[in-house]
Amino acid sequence: MLTTLPLEAFVCREVMNLYYFSHEAFDPNRHLILTTALVISAMGLSLLTCDLGIVFELVGATSACALAYILPPLCYVKLTKRRTWETYAAYVCITFGCIVMGISVLLAGAKMVRGEGGAQSC
Repeated sequence: MLTTLPLEAFVCREVMNLYYFSHEAFDPNRHLILTTALVISAMGLSLLTCDLGIVFELVGATSACALAYILPPLCYVKLTKRRTWETYAAYVCITFGCIVMGISVLLAGAKMVRGEGGAQSC
């Protein structure tokens, strides 16, 4: 748990650097500003949110399904030139992952609308 925030901040900071400042050289001040902004925004969200269960459910519903069921067979389909039964099985796995992701997001959204969760008051 201790390394989760630094790892995610590293990835987010690198993506922002590549997207917005890909043509510029490394700047330590920009690095410090982006890191500080990420840490402060994460701290602000954690101070304002009483129950992170819904957030974890939404992140898990999207990223876990994508990483487990959608992206590996999608890469297989992209890298394979010939169509065999394995390619069709990969399409079935992709479809299954999209369905599971949709159901999980809908259930988490319904839980959020109903106000269910561990901590109701801060």
